[in-house]
Amino acid sequence: MKKFLLAGALAATVGFTGCTTVESTQKFNAVSLGDGAEKAVCQSYVKMSALYFFGLPIVSGSTSGNGGWTMFRYNLTTENAMYLLTREVKSKGASRLTNVNVSQKYDFSYLIFQYHMIEATGTGLRNRDAAVRQAAKDFDNEP
Repeated sequence: MKKFLLAGALAATVGFTGCTTVESTQKFNAVSLGDGAEKAVCQSYVKMSALYFFGLPIVSGSTSGNGGWTMFRYNLTTENAMYLLTREVKSKGASRLTNVNVSQKYDFSYLIFQYHMIEATGTGLRNRDAAVRQAAKDFDNEP
């Protein structure tokens, strides 16, 4: 019975630890972010976490997107966090990324297990030319 409970606890830890979260908001409560030539289109957030055993990754967040995870791969890099952040901002129609902040945290270390996390945030901006091109593209695609 103890082995069954230990296996269940380990499975729950693995399932909920190493995952990727990608979120964006486009609501700014009528506050103008940007200047006359550029407007903010989104504020995006990326979080990737991992569980390590003796420094070797057991479960880590995936670069495939929201909610993904991989086993036995080291994915917690600034490059992967920025890849997910820029991909999310581009999907919202931004042409430039500003106010970027990337931080890596080492949340806990318990005997032979370690839990690490990397977070990245940024504001996606779109300039007038990109907005005009997108509007023309949307107009051309209409039936």
